[in-house]
Amino acid sequence: MTAFTGFSPQAPAFLADLAANNETAWFNARKDDYRDLIQTPLRRLFVAVAPAMLEIDPRFDDNPMGGAVSRIRRDTRFSRDKSPYRVKQWMSFRRAGEGWQDRPAFFLAFGPGGYRYGMGFYAASPATMTAIRAAIAARPTPFAEAMAAAEDAGFVLEGEAYRRSRLPKGMDGSLPAPLQPWFGLKSGHLRRERPMEPLFFSPDLAAELTSRLARLAPLYHLLSAQSVRTAPP
Repeated sequence: MTAFTGFSPQAPAFLADLAANNETAWFNARKDDYRDLIQTPLRRLFVAVAPAMLEIDPRFDDNPMGGAVSRIRRDTRFSRDKSPYRVKQWMSFRRAGEGWQDRPAFFLAFGPGGYRYGMGFYAASPATMTAIRAAIAARPTPFAEAMAAAEDAGFVLEGEAYRRSRLPKGMDGSLPAPLQPWFGLKSGHLRRERPMEPLFFSPDLAAELTSRLARLAPLYHLLSAQSVRTAPP
């Protein structure tokens, strides 16, 4: 596959127009634009980043033609939103054959107004989050070091929160502050939000992604080890 050379400056406008005209007739008249502006460069970016991601986890799915890269058609069978096309595009690195709930994944997503990338859970199961909280409480030092590396690289912990923290009594004064939010989240991920800056349209985007995502590798391995479906290493 041809090397990644950056996204076209026309890509955000195409997605904005798609959001305003999310219907089959409009899209069918612009299939070539979708291929040239969105699909092809996204697959090329995935291929460019894949070697570095496989160093983090050799079991990642590295097929750009499969489910690791978003497709334009939405599955609307169980959604109230019947818009046929996906405005936000994404790519992810996760283990082949595994779901999104019990092991973290690396991701990049973009829409008309900006892009984000990072690592974490799409919707972690309660069992996995319970295991993560127990591991943090038992071994806070490696988690604190991994979180510090993530924060130094510009990533912020996000996720749906419980009404009340599940931090064990007596630990609020002993647990490092960056770890405490994990006890208040139903699911969590680290992400870095960016506007549609010149870097997005440059071939340097691939190197920037691999460099920053590599800083999340220690946390990925710590979180992945807590998956309720994780086999022994």
